Amino acid sequence: MFLSDLFDGIEGLLDTENSNPEIRRVIHDSREIASGDIFCCIKGEITDGHNYIQEAIDLGASAVLAEKPNGFNVPTFLVENVRSVLPRIASRIVGNPSKELSVVGVTGTNGKTSVVTMLSEILQNSGTSTATIGTLTGVLTTPEAPELQRELRKYCNNGVEVVAMEVSSHALVQQRIEETCFSTVAFTNLSHDHLDFHRDMDSYYRAKGLLFSRNLSKRAVIVIDQEYGRSYCEKAIADGMEVEALSMQNRNVVFDEKGSSFDWRGERVSISLGGPFAFANALVSAEICVQLGLDTTEVISGLNSMSGIQGRFEPLSIAPDISAIIDYAHTPTALAELLKGCRKIVTGRIILVFGCGGDRDSDKRPLMGEAASVGADVNILTSDNPRGEDAKKIIFEIISGMSTKPYSVQVNRKDAIEEAVAESKPGDLVVIAGRGHEEYQEIKGEKISFSDKEVLLDSIVKLTSLDKP
Repeated sequence: MFLSDLFDGIEGLLDTENSNPEIRRVIHDSREIASGDIFCCIKGEITDGHNYIQEAIDLGASAVLAEKPNGFNVPTFLVENVRSVLPRIASRIVGNPSKELSVVGVTGTNGKTSVVTMLSEILQNSGTSTATIGTLTGVLTTPEAPELQRELRKYCNNGVEVVAMEVSSHALVQQRIEETCFSTVAFTNLSHDHLDFHRDMDSYYRAKGLLFSRNLSKRAVIVIDQEYGRSYCEKAIADGMEVEALSMQNRNVVFDEKGSSFDWRGERVSISLGGPFAFANALVSAEICVQLGLDTTEVISGLNSMSGIQGRFEPLSIAPDISAIIDYAHTPTALAELLKGCRKIVTGRIILVFGCGGDRDSDKRPLMGEAASVGADVNILTSDNPRGEDAKKIIFEIISGMSTKPYSVQVNRKDAIEEAVAESKPGDLVVIAGRGHEEYQEIKGEKISFSDKEVLLDSIVKLTSLDKP
């Protein structure tokens, strides 16, 4: 596509009249530039793309999208805000792929990954080709616009019919999903998280609410058990959207470690996913499927056939009468609800291993500590992904919110998991929270291979070998 066609109808200024290069791709990371690409200068929280224009040119950039003149001998399209233009050209250059398939967007603090995964499984069971985008598939929960639109184009070309994607609050504020046509969108819940970025809950709430606009979708499934959801519901209806207002109340929920059952649309539904969250995520997924055209029988068949979700209330056995759970719970509300659910199914103690991420919302650390004090019998504090922060400092901030001192502090997460396994007794439940499916720890800028599940399994093997005569 020629540069003039790429920016046709977009307000801005092309600083050259003598060149109209053909553009291959829209790229925002200078390290990924190849010959024929246009380099888009995004101003980030830490870096500014305008500082990498020369690097992009050296790698073969044919043009630049920027907010200020750069003085380089390359065609440059100047706009007031690159982020507001980026989704439009990112979609345009790959032929507006979201118009050729059904895209479902799911937002909320907790449950997005589970809903997207369950939705995909139900649809596949009905014979629908699906793909997912989210925490389990990429570095960012919601990719930047160029990556997102290229992914959607790839799925179109591969015959995918429905793409289920997680939509983060960052993505909404940064306009990453603009120019994406959603068949339906959904909301799960809202609680304390990402306030390092949004600053306060009101800003966080408003960010999530951006998804519920008729400009993005004509339909929505919204959980209304919180005031946040009821407000989104009113907003969506006022904007002309068709809304399924969904409540989790009076569902006669029964669950254990490996399964759940609940009422839905006059039917009793059983799924092979346990824990306190599975039923709610399944209900959201079910209602989305109805909006996509599946009948109740097809949805229930899909729910019945579902398998477990990696790192989401994932059960393992330490011994015949000692169990373990690996879960992604990394917010105060998610941790508190996880432990409440565990209390309903455990006969002995809850032994909790957890920490908090570094370079992220520090205000939630004492709240996580408070939730652990109330919900667990034995707390073993450790590192999560400390990133650039001192892990000991993060742990100290967690402890500041605890009403009782932790049983143990093991900065090394491997040591913490091994101690939890060694401490467990018949009837106990070991809960390892915060990282779920993640396969590395980020410490001082390095990504170190680390899987909670692998360490737990190794610890179980060691314990078993010690018990042998």
